[in-house]
Order: sequence, then structure tokens, then C-alpha cells
Amino acid sequence: MNSTGNPYLDLPLGGTRLIEASAGTGKTFTLATLFTRLVVEQGLRIGQVLAVTFTDAATQELRKRIRERLALAARLLDQTAAEDEGADAQLTRQILQRHLQAGSESSAALQRRLQVAADEIDLASIFTIHGFCTRVLREHALESGHTFDPPELLASDRELLEELAADLWRVHANDPATLEPLTWLWKDPAALAGDLRALLKPLPLLPPLPATAPEDPRPALRQAATALAQAIRRDGEAFFGALCEAVEQRWLNGVSYKLGWVQPLCQQLQDWARRDEADVLLQSAYLPALLPDALAARTNRKFVDRTPSSPLQTPLHDYLQRLEQHAAWLRGSALAFLHALRGQALQRLQQLKRVRRVQTYDDLIDGVAQALEGEHRQTLVKQLRAQYRIALVDEFQDTDDRQWGIFQTVFGDSDDVRALGLEPALFLIGDPKQAIYGFRGGDIHTYLNAKQQADKAPMLGANFRSRPAVLRAVEALYANAGDAAFLEGDIRFEPVQPGGVRTDEDYLRDGSPAPALTLRVLRSDGDKAFNADRSRLEATRACVAAIHAVLSDARRGQAVLRGRAVVPGDIAVLVRSHREATMMQAALAAAGIPAVAAGKQSLYATAEARDLRTLLLALLQPADESRLRAAMATVLLGQPASRIAGMEREGDLQRQLQAQLLHWRERWQRGGPFAVVAEVCAAQAERLLALLDGERRLTNYLQLGELLQEASTQALGMHGLLDWLQGQMANADQNDEQQLLRLESDARRVQIITLHKSKGLEYPLVYLPFVGIDGNAPSTARHCTVHRAGQRQLVWKLDKEDSGWKDVLGCSEAEQRAEDARLLYVGLTRAEHALWIAVGDLAGLSRSRLAPLLGALDDWADNADVVVEEGPLAAIPPLLPADVEGPLPAARQVSRRVAHDWWVYSFTQLAQADAGNDVEAAATELPAPAADEPAGAELPLEPAAPEPGTEDRSLIDPRFMGSRFGNVLHEALENTDFALWSGWQPGDPAPEGQAQVLRDALRDEGYADVDLEDGVATLVPLVGHTLTVPLPEGGALCSVPVEQRRAEIEFHFAIAATSVPALLHVLHAHGIALSRRGFGLRRQLEGLMTGKIDLTYVRDGRWYVLDYKSNRLPGYSNELLGAAMRHSEYDLQALIYTVALHRWLRFRLGAAYDYERDMGGIRYLFCRGLDSNGNGVHAQRFDAALVDALDALFAGGREAQAELAERALGGAA
Repeated sequence: MNSTGNPYLDLPLGGTRLIEASAGTGKTFTLATLFTRLVVEQGLRIGQVLAVTFTDAATQELRKRIRERLALAARLLDQTAAEDEGADAQLTRQILQRHLQAGSESSAALQRRLQVAADEIDLASIFTIHGFCTRVLREHALESGHTFDPPELLASDRELLEELAADLWRVHANDPATLEPLTWLWKDPAALAGDLRALLKPLPLLPPLPATAPEDPRPALRQAATALAQAIRRDGEAFFGALCEAVEQRWLNGVSYKLGWVQPLCQQLQDWARRDEADVLLQSAYLPALLPDALAARTNRKFVDRTPSSPLQTPLHDYLQRLEQHAAWLRGSALAFLHALRGQALQRLQQLKRVRRVQTYDDLIDGVAQALEGEHRQTLVKQLRAQYRIALVDEFQDTDDRQWGIFQTVFGDSDDVRALGLEPALFLIGDPKQAIYGFRGGDIHTYLNAKQQADKAPMLGANFRSRPAVLRAVEALYANAGDAAFLEGDIRFEPVQPGGVRTDEDYLRDGSPAPALTLRVLRSDGDKAFNADRSRLEATRACVAAIHAVLSDARRGQAVLRGRAVVPGDIAVLVRSHREATMMQAALAAAGIPAVAAGKQSLYATAEARDLRTLLLALLQPADESRLRAAMATVLLGQPASRIAGMEREGDLQRQLQAQLLHWRERWQRGGPFAVVAEVCAAQAERLLALLDGERRLTNYLQLGELLQEASTQALGMHGLLDWLQGQMANADQNDEQQLLRLESDARRVQIITLHKSKGLEYPLVYLPFVGIDGNAPSTARHCTVHRAGQRQLVWKLDKEDSGWKDVLGCSEAEQRAEDARLLYVGLTRAEHALWIAVGDLAGLSRSRLAPLLGALDDWADNADVVVEEGPLAAIPPLLPADVEGPLPAARQVSRRVAHDWWVYSFTQLAQADAGNDVEAAATELPAPAADEPAGAELPLEPAAPEPGTEDRSLIDPRFMGSRFGNVLHEALENTDFALWSGWQPGDPAPEGQAQVLRDALRDEGYADVDLEDGVATLVPLVGHTLTVPLPEGGALCSVPVEQRRAEIEFHFAIAATSVPALLHVLHAHGIALSRRGFGLRRQLEGLMTGKIDLTYVRDGRWYVLDYKSNRLPGYSNELLGAAMRHSEYDLQALIYTVALHRWLRFRLGAAYDYERDMGGIRYLFCRGLDSNGNGVHAQRFDAALVDALDALFAGGREAQAELAERALGGAA
């Protein structure tokens, strides 16, 4: 028996079903219930249930809720029912009891299954649609026709489209046949780039191509132009004189004919005729006014015999007719060109993606959709249904026909599902009232069509988000609008009941339940409404005043939210655009109210990025006084205006500031940009943190410094780095990968967020200042996507005279108004406790979707849940005092010495210290794989002459030398499939599929396409020999199984204060680094040792460290390799790697680890000299005494080493 009354306990877990869930009605709760039933009743494993939702954040939330429910179910099996059990526990207990009563499984077995499912939640198949498609293409590459190595996924395709537009423009602008239609459609490459995304959509393009191409009118137009020019030269002066006289004497209608345009037009005609350039079009809207019929119609009745006339009117009439024909022909040519360009653009884009090995999010969906239409579609459906027994698709209202087609084909009632003898297993969850992503391709009509095909599940009718008073107020708003609320006959407001989670007493003002809805009426001084800008200003002022009042009351204990005072973090202001968000944030800051603009924002679009650009400009030219002043005026440096102005009077001050710039410039050059940014931020931290948004600013500066440091590794130089930063700033948008870091303190501020971003979120108090403003800006779109004739269509506006465009635009605007209505519903349903809306004399209020909900303001007087506030706005509210949380606890005292020269070291930095490089200024990131290899062509060794047959006989190609090519070789060996090379012999090409791996490695290091095949030819023998030469311990690398090897292991281990003389004493005693007398100027090393080991592998129970070297040596015998190891101090590098692996194995294996037994040693493969005779392989195994001594030295002595070992043993246990 279903005692909870929840219909989803008895809902059949099959078929195609649609669950409609209004805002706040427990959709995620219901998904968790269905998930639990599938695991308990059908015995499905956690990965067999596919759940698809809209965002990554939603996947994490759903994963968390499902884990909690499964863990709850496991616990309930050991617990008796309590009287105060929550709804989730009661519901889950019923699921468990019903299953156990069937007798198919014991309680202990069920508990084990549930606990395993909860523990394995990371294996749950919960994805975004793009994540699901990525997995399908990767795991079913053969059936989908895709490669096992997927292309790079681009977060934004903007740069790709800009490059494509430039390419298309270059081709067609240089072709006389396409230049005219190209420039008729777009004014420049940027305009073309802006339209490409829409043009490439897989939608029918209208208007369609005409059946026949019209005849080219240009020859006839040139002939007419020549005749007209001759007539003007012959008769123009007399006609124009008569025309001007007729205007002056008022013989012609003075309203229609004025000298202000007649005289310039006459001059234009005469100038055109004198040039005698028939190809130059003569165009003016006034030309038809010179024809006989127009002049006669505008001649005053008393002077009908005074109508100007001339023989040139006949060729003028003919010319105007030819112009009309030319315009119609040009329109047809542009249409044909548009359709042709669409195909070309799609082909070139696919080619560009293949060359770059990139793909977009749309490509993922297209890839799966196309695979399900291909010849292997039934095989793919069968495999996916074996992998996923059922699919739950969340936020289905934001889908489109491609996504619906995927789920319908695999999990719905499709022909392929029936042919395989399977049953539909598809649950769709959504709310058509919240379909607000039409601009991203979401199609509400797809949802409505799917709704007709699915069985409708019981609607979720209880709201768990909002106070009852808020629910009543929102219901009253929609009762006013009736069926007009959503402008779609199939979408209606559904009243919901309180879920019992909140009460009206949860939010109190002055000790009484606060109003659920406040309508703040703003009145203009006159009879007219405010214009759009003034409306936003007044709404902003009113909103800030209302928030200020609530927070002020909260300070006095008069605004209480569930027993505590309201704080800024309880408040959300929902806006429609970044402009509105910026306006609101500035107004709140002026009132002393902390606020944060939530959602995505590019780091490069911030004021902090502009500050760093200004500083970099000044560092480039420290002597430039204007740049110095600009830098000192930034928020980052914060010099007062009086001090900057005093630079003219005080020469010492200017020299002091310029000296500071010179210091920073030198610091930048030695340590990189982050060294300067960090130093400046440390010096200015106290002042910056005192600002209202100081923590945000400081975080942005440091994050930008890190990005600049990363970019500086490309050897751009200061000028190049400035160009890079300016490029990032110019192209910044909300889809940039580099977003603002979220701060913990952001949650304590007023949240300013767009209506679109607020979907799925909830806030205690919600303010909607701008939803009643409709600026009614005229549409300037050149195209739009509309739903007509049962399908979505892309309609292009070809010219102003396009007769069908007005109807298309009307259809588009109707769809936009319907989406605006749904967006308003999203805003109104975010509030937990109270809503605030600005109304009154706002621009376009009557046109807004709020208007039908408001009705007459006087009618709200009897509604106890609603307050209508009128009256003028008060003056700017006083600055809200900072919220003091009480005395701060004392700062913790440093209990250990922090070394002044503590640093992060790598072998490369230590080895180069004596070369004059500043170890302190070195970047702390890991060096490139081949950074420790010489940049020149060969190593200057002078041992005995190389043995015949062992020298590198390959021709020296400077393109494939040095550390750059070394990086290529390392990447190739990291990504190649070892086993595929097992049958390779010298002279063979690369095994199947491996040549592409080598090309990718070359391309990643910036090699041009023309060099790729030569590069592959150079790489094949290097990789082939490396993977197939016999190793001293037996076998070759190609025979080491994947599970027995690990590439590019990154390590970090601590170095206690280590005396350099003591370190060198240990090294020299064992023959290591004998020529070294120090590490730069350092007397001791302390900090962190870091590095990457090319390959670590296990053979016969012993661990080996392997490093690839691409150095060119005079020879590769054991003697020469030993000399090379000593010359480049690779023996020191190998020793550091050995200590790193030694420490890791001791921690990993604990007491079971024994160096003598488990450590196989190090292998250095000099790839250019490898052969089957053992040349090119350097093998070494350091004495346990040396490794132990160095380990003890780095640990801080024997006692510290023993403590470290003891901790390792404990960790292993």
C-alpha cells in the first residue's frame, strides 16, 4: 500500500513517459526516487541507468542527491521507523519494504547492493548531453565512424568562425563574379563571421533558390546609363534651370519639391554625366520625382502649363527601369550566392576542423545523430541499450530535434528498438514554462511534439521551495493573465500546493509575516512614462533603497529569516543583461552594500586586466611620463591624484617612481610577470582589501599574473606579451575558458545574476527591478529562426523591400515574446520568502509580459499577500555601515622558520645555475620534456673516436634538431601504442594509425604542414628503435604491458635545509657531478624538488626509471654514453629520479619494500644511436648507500629520515 500518496511509487518503470514539474516541485527528489526504484526493484547497477541533464552543476547535484538517497536506503534496512521521519525516508522505506515482501532478495543482500551503489556513485552514468555524446563516440568509435583518439574540444568556436570568414572573404572578394553579391550581403569579414554560426545551422534556408536564374541586366543598364549621360550633357542645364525656377516660383508643390534637395540632385546628375562612367550606378531616392508623371501630379493647378519637361526624361525613365531590374537581379544573385556560400562554408569548416583536430559541442551531438542514421545504427542501438537499460532526460524543455531524435531512436518507441525486440525505456522530465534557451537552439516545439508521443506521468503538484504566501501571490498574478500568460495554447500555469517545508512565519518584518510580493510603483513627473534609460535608473534606485531598508532593519532585529537576521547573501537581484548587472552593482556599492555579479564573466574583460595592461605599457617605456601617470592612477597602484599632480613640481618624486618602474621591469625580465604582480599585490594588499570589492580585485590581479606567467613561457618578450594580453582583452567573451575564480566571500554578498543563469537556483529574497521595462528597440537582424509549417526555418533578410520579411519578423517577435513570458516565470519562481518588482511609469510596461499579470494596481489592495508601495523615492540612502562580525581571532603565529631562499627546484634549474641563470627567478612550473637537452646540433664530447657502425649516419636536418624536436619525440613516445610497434623492422613505415600520432606531435610543437611528412620520416626510425631494441634486463619496451608502465610521472618531494658543500661531498664521494663546485651562489638548498620521469615500468617485479634523449653524439658506445652522462650531468638527474622513485616505493609498499631487491635501476635511451647491438642504451644502478645518504641529506638528517620512513610504513599499513 502506498501510504505516502506519492504516485511515483507505483509508476511503471518502462515505456516513454513525460513528467511535467513546475518550479520548486521536487524534480530532483523525484529523479532520485526513480533511480532508487530502478536499483532496488530491477536490480540495475549504478552505471546502467542513464541520466542526462543540462549543466555540469546539475549533474553534480543529481549525483550527490542520488548517492544520499542510496546511502539512506542502505541505512534504513538496519533501522526501525521513527515517528519524525522525513518524506524521503518514508518514501524510501516503502520502496524497500515492498521489494523485501516480494521475497526475491534478503535484506542483507539488498543492503550490500545499495551500499555498493552508493560507494560507486562516481561510476554513475550521469552526464550532460554533450558528455553523453562524447562517451558514445569514444566507446563506440567503430559503429559511430569516429576515431579512438578524439579531436580537442573547443569551448568556443568564435576564433574558428572568424578564421573561416576571413578565408571566405579573401576568396570571394578577389573574384569579380562574387564580389558584388558578397558586399551586398555583408559589409566586411566581421559581419560575415557574425552570421556564420546561424548560416551553418542544419535548418532549411529561406528564401529558396529560384528555379531559373534571371538574365544579367548589366549590359542593358550600361547602355541606358550611356544614353542618360549623353542626354544630361545635352539637355541637362536647360532642364535643371527650368526645374529650379518652377520650385522658386511655386509652380510645383512646395511641400514635395524643395530647393534643398533639387539643387544638389541636379549637381549630382551633371557631375555623374561629366565623368561618363557607365558602370558607376546613379542612385537617389529623388530620381523618380523628375519623371513627367511625378512632376505633373505635383504642379499647382494654376500653372499646369508650367510643368518642367525635357527630352532627357525618356532616357531617365529607361534608366530607372533598368535599375529596378538590376536590383532584382542582384537580389537573386545574392540569394544564389548565399546558398552556395553555405555549402562552401560548411565544407571548409569541416576541413579546418580536421586539420586542426578540433571539434565543437555541436559536433558531438551531430556525430551521434549521424551515427544513428548510418548503416551501423541498429548495432549502435543494440550496444547502447545493453549498456544503459533506461534513460532519464532532465530539463527536456531545453532540447532540440537532434537531441530528441537521439533519445527517441535509442530508448523510445522507434523502428530500431522494435526491430531488436526491445521495449521503450525513456523518461522525459521538464517544464515547458521554463523553456528559455531558444537563443542556444532549444526548441519548445520539440518538447510539445514529444509530449504528444509520450505517456503523461502524474504532474508534480507540491512546491517545496516557497512560502505559502509567495505561492498565493504568484498564483494571483497568473490568474490575472489567464490563458494570455504564456502566449502558447499548450502551455498553462499550473497552481501548486505548499509542500509543508516552509511557513509564512519563516520571514518576519517588524515581528509579523512579511509581504510575499511588493510592487514598487515609480511615477514620472509628467504625463509621459520614463524613457528606457531613465526607467532603468529609477528602478535601480528603488531596488537599492529597498535592499538598504531590509538590511538596515535586519541590523535592528526587524528583518528576520527563520530565526536569524537577513544578510546580503540572502538577496538576489535578477537582471537581463551585463549592462543592467553593472549598473546595479555600482549602485549597491555606492550604498555600502556588498554585491557580486554571479555567473560567467571573462577575466580579460575586467578592470584589473586593463590595470595590468596599463602597468605593462609603463614598464615598456619607464621614461614616458604619460604612461607613468596612467600606471600610478590605476587601482592596482592607487597613488592619490595630488601625488601624481606633484610629479611636475617635484623632480625627485618622478625619478623615484620611474626607479620603481625600472626595478619592476628588471624583476619582470628575471622572474617573469607573476613575480612583479605578486610583489605589487603584496605591497598594496592592505589598501586593496579595504575596498568593498578588494578581495575580488586582488584575486583577479593574481589570477591574471598567473596567466601572464604561463603565456610568457612562449618566449614572447615584453612587447609580445602586451600584444597577447591585448588580444585576449579584445576577444574576451562569456565563453572564455578563463573565468573569474569564485571566492568564498562571494556567497555573503548580494547576488546579481541574469534571469537565464538563475534557472534552477533559489534565493530567500528576490528583486526584479527591470522586468517591467520594454525598450521596444527596432529589430536590425539580417536573419532569424522561426517555427513555421511544422519545422524550424532559417529565414534571411535580403533587402528592405523583401515583402515576406515583415511576416517572418512578426513570427519571430511573437516567439520571442512567448520566451520572454517563460523567462518572467523563471524569475517569479526563484523566491523562497519574498518577491520585489518595480512597476509604474516604466518604458514599455504595457508591452512587457509583466503587464497582463499585473492588471489594475488598485485591484491588489484587497490581497493580504501583496503590498503596493507608492510615493517618491527618498534621497540616496546613507552608506550602510560595514557588517562587523565581532572581534577577529588572533592570527596564528609562525612556529617554524620559513627559509628566505625556500624554492621549487628542478634538475634543469640546478644544472643551469652556474650558467648565470637566476634560480630564484626561474618559473616554478615543470620544464618541457627536452628542456635539459642541448639546443645545438651535437654535444661537444672529445673521447675516443666512435666505433664504426655505431655513429649516427643520418643526414643532419636542422629542422629536426635541438630541444624543440626533443619535445616532439617525447610526446610521440608518450602517445604511441607500444604494442603496435612489436613487429617493426628498420626500414618499415609506421604501423597503422601511428603516423598520425607522429604528425600530431609535430603539429603540437608548431611544425608547418609542409614539414610534417619529413618529420614523420625522421621520427619513425627513432620511435621504432626506441620501442624494439633489447634492454639489459631482457625484452623491449614494446613488450611491456600497459598496466606495467606509466609515462610522464610527475613527482614532488621536500628538501630540508641541505648544505651545498655537504651535498657535493656525498655526490663526489660516489663519482657524481665531479666537476661541479656549487649551485650558483647558493650555500644551501631548501624547498621542493620537482620533475617528470619519462617512463617508469616494472619487469619481473623490479622497478625501472627510463629517460629518452634525442641528443646527437659523436658515437653511442658505452664509453661515449658515459661521457655524455657526465658532461650533461645526467647522472645527477638519474640520481634525483631514483630518490624520487625510492621515496614513492617506500611509501607505497611500506615494510615490503627493499631497494636491493625492488629497484632495477635507470635506463637512458639515446634514441638517435639505438641499434640491436646495445649501442645507445645507458644502464646504471646506484649504490643503496648513495641513495640512502642523499635521501637522509634531503630529509634533514638520519633522525628525520627515520621519521619519514616510519610515517611511510604507517601510511602503507
